Amino acid sequence: MVRGGFAKSRGTRVCCVVLTRSLALFLALTLLPVVLPAQSGVRPPATLADTGAAAPVADTRLRVFLDCQNAPCDRNFFIADLPFALWTQDRLDADVHLLITRIGTASGGGEYTLSFVGQRAFATRIDTLVTFLPPNTTDDIRRRELARVAKVGLAPFAMRLPGSERFSIRYDAPKGGAAAPKLTSLKDPWNFWVYRMRANGSGSAESRGNNYEITGNLSASRITEDWKITVSGRNEYRANAFKLSSGDMRRFSLRSADANVRVVRSLTDHWSVGGNAGTGYSEFRNMQASGAVDLSAEYNFYRWSEATSRQLIALLSVGHRFYDYYQPTIFGETTENRPVARAILATESRQTWGNIDGALRYTRFLHNASTYSVSFSGRTNIRLTRGLSVELRGDAAKVNDQLFLARGDASDDEVLTRQRALATSFRLSGSIGLNFTFGSIYNSIVNPRLDELGG
Repeated sequence: MVRGGFAKSRGTRVCCVVLTRSLALFLALTLLPVVLPAQSGVRPPATLADTGAAAPVADTRLRVFLDCQNAPCDRNFFIADLPFALWTQDRLDADVHLLITRIGTASGGGEYTLSFVGQRAFATRIDTLVTFLPPNTTDDIRRRELARVAKVGLAPFAMRLPGSERFSIRYDAPKGGAAAPKLTSLKDPWNFWVYRMRANGSGSAESRGNNYEITGNLSASRITEDWKITVSGRNEYRANAFKLSSGDMRRFSLRSADANVRVVRSLTDHWSVGGNAGTGYSEFRNMQASGAVDLSAEYNFYRWSEATSRQLIALLSVGHRFYDYYQPTIFGETTENRPVARAILATESRQTWGNIDGALRYTRFLHNASTYSVSFSGRTNIRLTRGLSVELRGDAAKVNDQLFLARGDASDDEVLTRQRALATSFRLSGSIGLNFTFGSIYNSIVNPRLDELGG
């Protein structure tokens, strides 16, 4: 009995010793890189900090769980064709649960329903899209069509995550057909007329002066692919009052109004013709009444379908002017009728490098070759390099057609308060500016707190 008990006790001790030594060896191997000092020939495992490698960036892609119910789906194709999505293995890890189901059609094809069920941050959003595939559709056509519809459905979710600037929309017009039906074929109770009315009033007052202004505008337009009709009217009244050091009050006011009608006909992708008629009055320009009629022809060297990105226009116009003046002009006229001609060369371009536009205008009254004006205006904003852009603006005019100038010198009050137009032989203006932005290009956080303080 004693020997048997001793044998069992000895066997137990041997097992404990083996387990203890094994555990110690395991801990030693595990902790060795941590406790071992750096010595020649012995180095703990390299870390990101040691190697200088950048820390891993969190994957901000849209997380999608692909769930194909009785519908053939090629998961690998979806992964390759929709790189903006991170395809999860479990629906609970996804931002969107994409459920694709199929039901057979009478022709033998299939109706595929794609349900986009939002989860987590998109828990309140559910979208559904449907597409039809004919019978005998190949696997490649099927997977491409399902991937195309999946892109359309997932884009609204992905646009709310970082990387939305990489998305764009493309529309393939039907072959042999227009990109969209002509708007004139639609039933519109207003017959495409658009009306706008606007009235403004402003004013300010101080202890030694006040001013106010009242303006009103009315317009109506009907614009189609073939015709452009615009009607507009404007009325303006300005008043200023100043209290001089003597205590006297000086009051000044100016009135003006005008109305215009323009009709333009599109002839081709490049040519347009039109007519314009207008009337009005202006105390500033010494015009008690005025009238204008013009006929114009315009040619765009680029197609008008490219007008949003670039234009190069040549325009010729001939017309007639009628003026009835408040006071006799410097030429001794109180009323006159004059034929007039105009030529304009204008360009405009909006490109990825910036934008530029300029116009050269020539106006001449035909009764006298010396009564003309030539003007040039140009503006540009060019991106020179990352974060750096330059803005340029310039206007220059040679003026020799101020038929409306009132005879006699303007008083000091009229000059200081801009009560009447003054004679000039030229006009110049210009500006230049540099815009340089640097720093973080990733910060798109919106925080408008205390913005009202300015600065």
